[in-house]
Amino acid sequence: MTETYSALNLSLDFCVIGILILGIWLFHWPHRAKFGNLTAAFALTCAAGLVLYRSGTLYPYIVVLSLVIGSAVGIWVARKITMIQIPAMVAFQHGAGGVAAFFLSLAELMRGSQHLGMVNEISGLLGLAIGSLTFSGSMIAGGKLSNKLSQTPLMLPKHTWLVMINLIGIIVLIIASVYAPMGSRIFLYILIIFLSILFGIIFSIRIGGADMPVLISFLNATAGVAAAFCGMIIENKLLISCGATVAASGSILTHVMCKAMNRSLFRVFVPVEESLNKPSVEKEQTQVTEPVEKEVKHESIEKNNFEKAVELARKANKIIIVPGYGMAVAQAQFEVIDFSNKMLSMGKDVKFAIHPVAGRMPGHMNVLLAEAGVDYDNLYEMDAVNPEFKDTDFTLVIGACDVVNPAAIETDGSPISGMPILLTHESKNVVCCNLDDKPGYSGVENPLYENNNTLLLLGDAKETIRQLNEALSETPPAIEESSEKSPLDSAITALSSAKKIIIIPGYGMALAQAQFKVVELSLILESMGAQVKFAIHPVAGRMPGHMNVLLAEAEVDYDQLCEMDEINPEFSQTDVVLVFGACDVVNPAAMETEGTPISGMPILMTHDAKKIIICNFDANPGYSGVENTLYENPKTIMMLGDAALTANELIHALKAEN
Repeated sequence: MTETYSALNLSLDFCVIGILILGIWLFHWPHRAKFGNLTAAFALTCAAGLVLYRSGTLYPYIVVLSLVIGSAVGIWVARKITMIQIPAMVAFQHGAGGVAAFFLSLAELMRGSQHLGMVNEISGLLGLAIGSLTFSGSMIAGGKLSNKLSQTPLMLPKHTWLVMINLIGIIVLIIASVYAPMGSRIFLYILIIFLSILFGIIFSIRIGGADMPVLISFLNATAGVAAAFCGMIIENKLLISCGATVAASGSILTHVMCKAMNRSLFRVFVPVEESLNKPSVEKEQTQVTEPVEKEVKHESIEKNNFEKAVELARKANKIIIVPGYGMAVAQAQFEVIDFSNKMLSMGKDVKFAIHPVAGRMPGHMNVLLAEAGVDYDNLYEMDAVNPEFKDTDFTLVIGACDVVNPAAIETDGSPISGMPILLTHESKNVVCCNLDDKPGYSGVENPLYENNNTLLLLGDAKETIRQLNEALSETPPAIEESSEKSPLDSAITALSSAKKIIIIPGYGMALAQAQFKVVELSLILESMGAQVKFAIHPVAGRMPGHMNVLLAEAEVDYDQLCEMDEINPEFSQTDVVLVFGACDVVNPAAMETEGTPISGMPILMTHDAKKIIICNFDANPGYSGVENTLYENPKTIMMLGDAALTANELIHALKAEN
């Protein structure tokens, strides 16, 4: 019976750990990260429940009361916090983990060594020390990230020696506590707590600005280590495993952050004193509420540069947007997404280039852009997007400096020398929407600002981008006088004369919830005398029959739904094909190019039609990552943007035409 019970407990432990690792693994994909976070939270809740169930409690009402108060405070904080405050909140949460480990270790140690073996006691002392320094270090980090403390590193005289002496003192006191009589241990515990808190403070105060993501991920790792040592003192395998998992993930993230800056962890935490002692101010856009910044707002935007920037944006076909910490402080993410959507609606290729250490915590830019509703497929990491800058017509930099500073690869001996950067300077045209043209956190002058292909639009980033959006919304004289047809006019001309039309729905139609507008459009085309059919690819959407279900919801005539094998021979006799949110299932590269993820996959033969109208969100590759050659076909009309809005435009234009 005991063996069966132990096996059951072990199985439950493995199950919880498996769910936790699954949640962390889901963080690899932005669109799955939210579910991954909930999964990890569920695993930790189950772990806490198992510990309480197995260990029992003398005062269950205290546990319940603590859970209620903690949950209420957590919900209140989550509702009150804004995206700009997220880094500070993350630091605070790491501190909360540290202080929890501290209290648990202290409670077990105060019970006396008769209840603990030597290994357990040492684990408890380490949990006490690491929990304390994690708490104090996290509070300093939180203060810096919330602008309660200066983000500029504070270097004390002989700072490194102070850190080392403090660390040696903690180690000596831990060893002394193991062998000291019980009466004197309480005094030693107090000294360990004091020195650990002091260590966390002096360790963290000399880190700031661009190095904050490394500190945050490192404190995440130390919080996990403290939890693992707590598991050892109470001999709970599940707590050990969970703590070790968090410590491992934090350590990996710390390594990734250091690699992104091409710096060792040692050099981040023990910086060269000379580089810290020279005057260095947070130059990427800092607090927008300061009087100096208020004076810069509108006056700093030169009219000539602004007009050139608007003209370049209109003419560009390929655009890359580079967000930085200045965008976060100005809370300009919503205006930036408006700009992106405006460019996409004009048929342009738009991508976001994300530097790993942009912002003040890992993934800071991703979080802000996700809040503003960015399409995750438009976010590109540095290594993926760097080769594309040389072919980019227009790069928009918003509140970023060091991460786009060519001095990092052109100049030796500077604080950012050797740091990988976004190769913004290789673009044909660069527009920098920064607060000013002063150096970034590193204190290194940015030669990008002096390049002939760079325009500076200085001032508050939110206001600058808002003005850009307003200017782009106005119809330029060149377009008013042009006799060239717009994509909408070309599409209406083709549809008005078409006798046979095939509509191809895809996952983009599902995301835009455009099925009702698509069916309404099909009814208008039928009323104009056209024969309309829907071509259904077996793997369109995210489940078998996905498109059928959506179109059935919109009350389409089932006789109009045609499977791939049935409809493919008809494309060559079709006047117009309308594609709504489909990419891979109509990509000719599947049968023209070998060695790709979709090579050999049967597709709908859209390219055989006389005219093709693409109503997709953008011209980026589909899920497979393979460029769609259909987009370059001379017969293709590209109407990029939200599928529901595009369908609505076609409906109104057709009604006006007829």
